[in-house]
Amino acid sequence: MLGRLLGPAFLICFLTGLYSHFLQDPLPGMVFPTRPAWIYQLTQGVHVTAGLALVPLLLGKLWSVYGRLFEWPPLRGVLHLIERGLVGVLVATALLEPAIGLINTYQWYPWPFPFRQTHFALAWVLVGALAVHVGVKLPIIVQHWSRRERPRPDRPPIERHGTEGRDADISA
Repeated sequence: MLGRLLGPAFLICFLTGLYSHFLQDPLPGMVFPTRPAWIYQLTQGVHVTAGLALVPLLLGKLWSVYGRLFEWPPLRGVLHLIERGLVGVLVATALLEPAIGLINTYQWYPWPFPFRQTHFALAWVLVGALAVHVGVKLPIIVQHWSRRERPRPDRPPIERHGTEGRDADISA
């Protein structure tokens, strides 16, 4: 569930960040309307709001997959090593991007690198790592979404009408 919310939130941040970046540093031949000013205000508001929403979503997602960090054997082959390395890049950039973005909202820059350029570059790394992660997990995602709920043998079937399965004669 959290992944379904995280993906769109990161995508919203990425697209609104691209808009902001290209307004400030347009590519040759790129022209954006500068009026009305509320368009930029809206996109920045959406960018910051989605970025703030990422924090609890990301922490919840990391908590839900925390146990996989300790699976044994830690590496099952070269492909598993690559996948775990890419997940490491994804987690690192997914934690760093909102953190430096949040610090930027306070206009405090305790780091030696330029914020805008670094935030922009990390966004591309994050989106690339997210795309690879979704691509690797796509068979599992498709399998999950295409299966129908099957009755579990350890649970009785759900009674839909409320009276089925009850004793018909309760006076006896």
